[in-house]
This record gives sequence, C-alpha cells and structure tokens, in this order.
Amino acid sequence: MNQQTKSFSQSVRGKIIIAAFFACIALGLAWATSKYAFNKMLGSFEDIAKPGERLRLVNELTFKIISLDQLQKAQALNNPGDYSIFLEETKQLSFGIDSLSKLYSNDSLQLSRIKSMNTLLKERDRLFINYLKVREGLLNNNSFSNQVEELNALVDASSKDLDSLVLRSEKRTLTTTIKNTSENKSSDGPKTFFGKLFGKKKDDKNNQSFNIMNEELDVKVDTVALSRQDSIIQNVEKTIRQLEEAQRKKSEVFINREAVLASTSDLLINKMLTVLREVESEAVKQIEINNKEAREVVNDSIKQISIIIIVFFLATVILLYFILSDIAKSNQYRKDLELAKEEAEYHSLAKQRFLSNMSHEIRTPLQAIIGYSELIRKQENPRKKDIEAIYHSSEHLMQIVNEVLDYNRIVSGKLTFSHEVFNMQKLLTEVLSVMHLQAEKKELKIVQDFDIDDDLWVEGDAFRLKQILYNLLSNAIKFTHAGMVSIAVSYKKQAHDVHFMFVVEDTGIGMTKDEVKLIFNEFEQANNPQNKEMNKAGAGLGLSIVKALVETQEGRIHVKSTPSKGSSFTVYLKFREVNKPQEDSVLGLKNTLLSTAFSGKVWIVDDDQFILDLCALIFAHHQIAYQCFSSPEEALKADITNDVKFIFLDMRMPGMSGITLCKKLKEKIQHPDVLIYALTAQVLPEETAQVVNNGFDGLLMKPFKEEQLLSILINGNLTFVEVENQNHSEFDLTALEKMTFGDWEQTLNILNRFMEDSHQDIKILEANIQQQNLEEAGLVSHRIAGRVAQVGARPLAALFREQELLLQDAKHWDESFDKTLHTLIKQLKLLMDELDKLKVKA
Repeated sequence: MNQQTKSFSQSVRGKIIIAAFFACIALGLAWATSKYAFNKMLGSFEDIAKPGERLRLVNELTFKIISLDQLQKAQALNNPGDYSIFLEETKQLSFGIDSLSKLYSNDSLQLSRIKSMNTLLKERDRLFINYLKVREGLLNNNSFSNQVEELNALVDASSKDLDSLVLRSEKRTLTTTIKNTSENKSSDGPKTFFGKLFGKKKDDKNNQSFNIMNEELDVKVDTVALSRQDSIIQNVEKTIRQLEEAQRKKSEVFINREAVLASTSDLLINKMLTVLREVESEAVKQIEINNKEAREVVNDSIKQISIIIIVFFLATVILLYFILSDIAKSNQYRKDLELAKEEAEYHSLAKQRFLSNMSHEIRTPLQAIIGYSELIRKQENPRKKDIEAIYHSSEHLMQIVNEVLDYNRIVSGKLTFSHEVFNMQKLLTEVLSVMHLQAEKKELKIVQDFDIDDDLWVEGDAFRLKQILYNLLSNAIKFTHAGMVSIAVSYKKQAHDVHFMFVVEDTGIGMTKDEVKLIFNEFEQANNPQNKEMNKAGAGLGLSIVKALVETQEGRIHVKSTPSKGSSFTVYLKFREVNKPQEDSVLGLKNTLLSTAFSGKVWIVDDDQFILDLCALIFAHHQIAYQCFSSPEEALKADITNDVKFIFLDMRMPGMSGITLCKKLKEKIQHPDVLIYALTAQVLPEETAQVVNNGFDGLLMKPFKEEQLLSILINGNLTFVEVENQNHSEFDLTALEKMTFGDWEQTLNILNRFMEDSHQDIKILEANIQQQNLEEAGLVSHRIAGRVAQVGARPLAALFREQELLLQDAKHWDESFDKTLHTLIKQLKLLMDELDKLKVKA
C-alpha cells in the first residue's frame, strides 16, 4: 500500500491530481472565507444601519419633547379643560420612547436611561394636569361668584328693612368735576375682574382734578335705621375682606403651581435632552465601532484570501515544478531508453560478433590440439615439435578462456588482486621473451627502453601486470604489419610508493577518433575492413579487461592514435617498494621432493581418469601417499585413516554430486584436521559461492597447475588458486601504515599485537564452539572482524561480521555454525601465516 501511494504521488498523473485537489481546496477555502466575511460585513452594515434608525427616533423624540411644551401652553390658554389632545401627544411620545428602547434591548445602560425618560414624562404629565385644574378653578371662579351673590342678597335684605322702619333722609349734592385732560391712559387696557379686584392701585399724584360742588340738603334722620345701616356696612366690608383673602390665597397657589410646573417642565426637558444627547453620542460611537469592525472584517478577509491565494500559488508553482521536472525526466528517460535500445542493439551485434570470433578462436587451437594429438598417437616416438605445438595451442586456448573469465569477474564485481613481491626488471624481461616469438613471425622489431634499477622489488599483483602488458603488446604486434613495437618503462618514487609509467607504441594501422572512443568497450573491435582478418584472432575483450584492471588498481590508461601511423598506449600504475625477499622453497616445488615437507595422505575422487592419472603422476613424483577413487561410492566404502590430510572431490560426478559426497565424508571423518577441497570448473561467482557455503574448506579451479596443487599441500592455503571467493587471506596494510605515518617498526608492533590477540581469540572461539555459546561466539567474532579489517583483510572481516550477525539473530546453535566458524578460523590462521612471512621478509 505504501509503495502504491508513493508511486502515485511520484507519478505525473498523481501530481496533477494533487494539484487539482489543492486547487479545489483553495477555491473552497476562498469561498468559505468570502462567505464568512460577507456575513460579518452584512452584520456590521446592519449594525451601522441601526444607529441611523436610532438617531431618527432620537431626533423625532427631541422635536416632540420641545413641541410638547408649546402644546401645553396652547392647551392652557385655548382649552384648559380638555386633556385629550395633550394626552394623545404624550402617548405618541411614549410609544416613540418604547420603540427606541427596543432598538437598545441589548444595551442595559441605554435601556435604563430610556426608561427613566418615560418616568419623567409621566411625572410632567401629572404636574401639568394639576396645573390646568388649578388654573381652570381660577378662571371659572364659581365660589367667588356665589359669595358675591350672597353679599348682594345681604345688602338687598338690609335695604328693605330700612325702608319700612325709618323715614327717609335726602341729601342732594351736585358736584361738578374738572379733570386733567393730559391724563395718560393705561397701556394694559381694561382690566379683568380679578385684575381690578386684586390689582394694585396706581399712583394718582399726577392725576389731579378740580371739583365744584353745589349741595342741597334735605335731611330726615331715623336713628334706628342709621344703626342698622352701619351694621350692614360692617358685614359687607368683612365679607369683602374675606373674599379678598381667599382670592389672594388662590392666586398664590396658582402662581406656585405654575412655577413648579415650569421648573419641572424645564427639568424634564433638560433631563430628556441630556438622555437623548447621551443616546445620540452612544449611537455615534456605535457607528464608529461598527465602521471599524466592518473595516477589520474586510481587511481580515482580504488578508485571509491573499494568504490562501499565495499558498495556493506557491503550491501550484512547486507542483508545476515537479510536474515539469517529471515531464523533463520522462523525456530524458525516453531519450535514455532510445539510446539504451540503440546501445543494446549495438552490443547485441557486438556479442554476436564476439560469439562468432570466439567460435573461431576456440576451434583454432582445439583443431591444432586434436590434430597434433592424433598425429602423436600414431608415432612411436613423438617429436618434441609436435608436443610443443600442442602445448602452445593449449596455452593460447587458456588465454582466451581466461579473458572470458576475467570479463565475467569484472561484470560481477568480483575481480581480486594478490599482493606478492616481484622484481620489475625480471617481470618485464619475461614478458618480452614471450612476445619476441610473436614479433619475429611478423618480422617486427621490439624496442625496449627500461629506465629502472635491476634490484627494484615491488609488491603487487604481478599476474595482472603481465596480463596488461601481454594484451597491449599483443595488440600492437597484431595490428602492425611493418616497422616496430616499442615498450618504455620509467618510474618515480614517493615515500614507500613507486609510480610506474608504461608506454607501448607501434607503427601499425592506427585508429580514427571514433574508433578510439570504442576500443575500451566490451566485444568492440575496430571496424576497418583491413582489420577484419586480424579481428578474428581476438574476442574483443582484451582492452576492456586492461582498462578494468588498471582502474581497479587506482591507475590510469590513455591512448593516442593516428590512422596509418600507429598508436600509443600509456598506463600509470602504483606499486609499493619492498626489500628483496628471501628464497621461498615453495616456488620451486615443481623440481623438488615434498616427502619431507608434507607428511600425510591425499585422496582424489574424480570420474575423469585423466585427472586421476595426472594427480597420481604428480604425487608419485614427489613421493606423496595418495589414493584415487573413480566414483563417490568407492570413496564412501573406503576407511578414512588418521594419515589422510587432504581430500580433493570433483563437483560433477555421475550418481552423486561433490556437495553430497562432501557432507557424507564429513560425517565419517573422526578428526577435524582433514581438509576437503573441491575440484571444479565452476568459475561464476554464484557457483563458487555455492561450493564454499556447502562445507568445503577450499576450492581448486580446473585447469590447475602442479605448483598450485602442491602449494595447497604445503601451506594449506589458496595462494595459487584462482578463485577470488576463497582467497580471504589477502590483506592491504596501506591504511595501517598511514596510521603509523610510515613508521615500519610501529607497524610491526601493531602486527605483533594483532597476532597475540588473534591467537587468544581463536582459543576462546574454539571453546565457545564446543560449548555452543551463541552470545560469546558473537562477541569474539565481532572483535576478530574489527581487528582483521584494521590490517586490511576486508573480505575475511566481512565474513566474520556476517557470522556475527547470524549468531546474534539465532535462537539456538546450528550445526552449520561449527563448519563456518572452523573455516573462518583456518582462514584467520592463513592470514596470520602471511603476516608472519611479511615480518620475516621485513
């Protein structure tokens, strides 16, 4: 599932779908943000609109409150007894206040203020109605009229009594009055009754008049009547004074009521106006707040939408970049596939040419071998010349096979190099001695220019160097028809390293620039028609193998060529300078007896009688005890005595494979000193790995030489065995020497310490194997792996490390652990032997 998800997200289709998905998300977010923003803005606009309605009501109420005072005055003057119009206006005003309170239902402070306006309005209405009642009482004055009528009735009654009881007395007086004609008239106009009654008498100083009286007196006096008359006058005066006092008190009450009403009205208006101003101020503030909130909502919405757009834009740019990158990669992959297809077709043709060449190359020496063999069979005394022809044909065939095998090692990454001490001058002389014969056949001259010391000894892989030089010189001779072939060698020293430069030149046909680009490819050969016959003698692998051998040793190779003038190959390689080694008796084993060097018996099991006869001849020559078996069944029937030290088994035999036979022989062996080696032509890495992992102690590749077989018996190692999977005793002290800054004594001290610790760990590991202790065996394997890697034996260190991991993961001891660990211990001992030899040489 994870892999499917990963591949989906990495594909162009998946990225386009993801981009579309992001676009939908961005549009959805923008829509949601816009909707939210518009809803908020709508709410803000509604809030902004509400203060407009509030202000309208506030202004309307202000106008009504002001006009209400004018209505009260008009009501008091025109129709003081009718309150309906005034109450209707008050009711409308109260409704307006209630409407305003609804608009402020969520504002408790303003709501309390608005409610107080209703309270003030009701109080004012009550005071005004009381005022109207008092004023109405003053204007109507019914009580005063009744009192005046009572006074008139009293006067009338008194006059009747006087007429009946006394004589009348007449007194006539004629008075003529002359007034001032410039008298100012009052500006107030005629006074009302109450005005005359309660009004103040004006000053008469300026209104002087002149009276002229003419009196005529006729008096008839009745004393009883006069007495009554005085009593009536007194009563009238008393009544008038009472009326005056009552009227005065009413006026005072009215005036007081009018003043209180005016004061209350002013207070009410002021309070109401104050409340209204506060309401108006709050409304204005609310408008400002709503405007601010609306601006914030708009700004936030713009910001959010901008962020969404920017994020979407960036995501789109990134996805677009990935999509375009994938498209570019797809186009590049398409081009690469087309090139790979062309290259595959090209290599397919090259391989076909290779197979054709190989068929010819292999059949030619085989034909010589078969032909000369048949000829020798008919001769009683074979001629040395015929035998030499068979030998050279075999060597040539072996060289072709080795090229193919080396190519296989290069392809599989299993190409290995040995570290042996050799003399450079001697090696070059040997190479030239071999190539002289080939050059003489074509009447070519080989010119040498060796600028090296005769006693220069170096450490490296002499076999691989020979292989490089053989290929270069062989090609130079092959493609040169006339002239010469030269080889020049020079060197420079740097600390303990010696840097060599090998130059091989010829005066042959040369190559074009396009051909130079192809010569290091596998199965490639120059396509020049004049080379066609010469190409049949090669596999097209020589120079590709040379290049791989040089570069694997951290070297370089360059080529210069001019058509029809010749070519020049330059190789740079580095070797380590060492002292001249002591004579090694093992290298001369072909010509010496091994009876004193090896004590024991050797078994050979092979269904090929030729191999058995060859081994028997070698062992008999060196007086080594041996026993040959032509089938696995014969070997299983025989008793394995204590003197048997080595058993060589062929891997492919009828009836039973070498692996099965090895396992059965391991079960019969009573002592662990017996080593079983495989005789096989299986040279592919997976084949050799299968051999090693099935209990064999070593492997000897067919065809083998006498010294290789004898070396195993003497050293118990694979020094001369050309199987990379088994040569785990190889080491490289370069890293160790860098750590000691080239101090050889310090390096030897470290190696001595390595030897001591390794001997001790071998004993501990063997004890753990007997005890089947997984944990301790893993710890010891870990120590050995680190120590072995430190001295440069990385293949062996990797095997110990692999075994360590197997021991850590295992829950119980397995029989295969015994075999593997014993094999690794033997390999470690071989490494220690090699280090001992190095110490002795030093």
